[in-house]
Amino acid sequence: MTDRPRPPADTPASPDAWLYDAAADAFAPKSDRAIWLQIYDRLCQTITDGRIAPGDRLPGEDLLSAAFGVTRVTLRRALTKLQREGLLEVRKGVGAFVRKSAASYQIASDTRFVDALDAGAGTVSTRTLSLDRAPLSAAAARALRLDATTPAIILTRVRLLDDHPVYLTTKYFPASRFDRFEPIYAENQSVMRVFHGHDIAAARRLETRVKGGFASRDEAKALRLTPDTPVLRTIAVNGDQSGAPIEYSLGCWPLTSVELVFRADDPSMTGPLPAKS
Repeated sequence: MTDRPRPPADTPASPDAWLYDAAADAFAPKSDRAIWLQIYDRLCQTITDGRIAPGDRLPGEDLLSAAFGVTRVTLRRALTKLQREGLLEVRKGVGAFVRKSAASYQIASDTRFVDALDAGAGTVSTRTLSLDRAPLSAAAARALRLDATTPAIILTRVRLLDDHPVYLTTKYFPASRFDRFEPIYAENQSVMRVFHGHDIAAARRLETRVKGGFASRDEAKALRLTPDTPVLRTIAVNGDQSGAPIEYSLGCWPLTSVELVFRADDPSMTGPLPAKS
């Protein structure tokens, strides 16, 4: 296979100029490495080198496949691998975008999500997917020290960073503690405001567990991922000032979207939560 021609030196700069560089050289024999994996290698290197900025949209499949001289089926295998590794985000009917760089998130007590994220991370927003009353799941009942038939408030929502979904969570609350949950939450989608509205001045982190996994179809849809993309899962229990559990939370993060930070100076790690001034 011959090298693909580069644009003339006097050609004005193009937002897709990186594509000429990525696609110009001949592929190695496919017996050494599959062609789709060589395309993956080149696109991955282009992204990690910063030639395509986080949030940028890739050219369409027709242009990409033509540039690399392959079929769209071959190209899609490379794009799917990039998406599963969290480097690309595909928006149906819009295109493929480079995911934002990982943001730091501090696991801490009585801290709003927007405050726990790195200050320079961008604009945080919330999309509530469902808010229902139903019996607790078995795991939630154990964590909240309640019977599984106990009525619960179940909240599922996605947190977005500059319109990119970075966190999917389902939270369980004992309904008996939060009779005004829905109207307070509806005001600004703040769980902390709900706590304050029910005379809980601060939420204390009782336990947080982190483990790896792969996105289910529902998780992938909410986070704009391909199913089976690697993710981080968090299982957290928060309590009131007395230590009584009031929240059980299941979280799902795209693996490359966040780094979780645990600080030794967090009061919930070292002793009782101090009174708020």
